[in-house]
Amino acid sequence: MKYGPLLILWLLPLLSFAGDGFVIHGKITGVANGSVTILDRSGGSIADFPRVRIENGEFTYSGKLDHPQLLQLKISTRKIEVFLENADYTINCSFDSLSGKHLKGGRYNEQWHQYLASGLLPMQYFAEHAQQEIAAWIASRYAVKYDEAKAAYAQLTPEGKNSLEGKALAERIATYRMIEVRSPLPEFRTEDPAGNTVALKDLKGKVVVLDFWASWCAPCRAYVPTLREHYNRYKDKGVTFVSVSVDDDKVKWKKAMEELQMEWIQVLADGGFKEETGVRKMFNITGIPHLVIVDKDGRIATSMDYYQRSHFDEVIQKLLQ
Repeated sequence: MKYGPLLILWLLPLLSFAGDGFVIHGKITGVANGSVTILDRSGGSIADFPRVRIENGEFTYSGKLDHPQLLQLKISTRKIEVFLENADYTINCSFDSLSGKHLKGGRYNEQWHQYLASGLLPMQYFAEHAQQEIAAWIASRYAVKYDEAKAAYAQLTPEGKNSLEGKALAERIATYRMIEVRSPLPEFRTEDPAGNTVALKDLKGKVVVLDFWASWCAPCRAYVPTLREHYNRYKDKGVTFVSVSVDDDKVKWKKAMEELQMEWIQVLADGGFKEETGVRKMFNITGIPHLVIVDKDGRIATSMDYYQRSHFDEVIQKLLQ
């Protein structure tokens, strides 16, 4: 018993470290030296994660995350996708066989590879594994329709709902409610090519087609001839067309307008195409081009993705009756 206090003191550093961050212990044959670093999912550097040297094929990489994230682990010249949380990991393999499946440890990492191995589509996997920690992450990215998002959120565990991804999903559902059919068109700031503020609410009394696009978006540019056909067909029948650019660069926006000869109303939305701000968040736009059609009372009649564009005439003709 007299060793009890000493034992506790000896263990304190270990106990305090547990859960404080993540540690990756690596042993890679075929690469004696080099460096290891962690990148974001697109391969960009992260300031908080420096390079760590590989010595005789071994390395130890430690850090801390605010929440579980899908990242890239770069070992020498190769990158592998890893789902990291604050946990202990090991990776032991040859450099030639290096892949994410060799990283062992962490519940998110294990569930991520279980999902990859399943061959299921994201929401199919979610339906069978809604109680897993990774479920909120999947739902926040792939439950893109209102009914689907609402149903997915209801299936999450309390921990999942309280996670960063669960809160993001709840926020998306709230946004859906704001832009659901028959909701008034939300106000958002736009300006015309001359820099004048344009209030789209002033178009009330007409059917309005909002075309969200950008100069850098190839499908958007390809859709312009079809949009021009719609414009010529309905411009004298009480339908107003407005192309809402989400460009960050005004010069490129104006140049694209001229190149594409977009003769209907052109405005630039404040906030660009950033996921956390502007019209992308307001209208829950997952991709462009994206159409929002507003009825004569200033209420949203429909919000359609590019692949739903074949329903355009049907919606317009119904609103003009």
